[in-house]
Amino acid sequence: MKRLLAGLLLAASALATAAPIPFEVYIKLHNGMSEAELVSQAGAPDYSSDGPTTKTKSATGVTESNTRALSWIANDTIPYTTTVTLRNGVVVDITRDKKL
Repeated sequence: MKRLLAGLLLAASALATAAPIPFEVYIKLHNGMSEAELVSQAGAPDYSSDGPTTKTKSATGVTESNTRALSWIANDTIPYTTTVTLRNGVVVDITRDKKL
């Protein structure tokens, strides 16, 4: 019985989604903030995607850069999906699209 209850709780938590970002929080987000600061203000994202890692040669050596996108999906209460792009753990782009 305990095993069944634990399995049901695990399945329910897997189906739970993160909340969309309310406008009051969205207006506080800005380029240059760290990923940790972003997640502490906006909460855990619904979706995370790792982009390509690029290497650039320069006179001082090779520089690696990685890109990551975090998304908070719209719901019936807040009809906006917010996507934040990070480069090397720092916010470089913030977009907000209205759900149709």
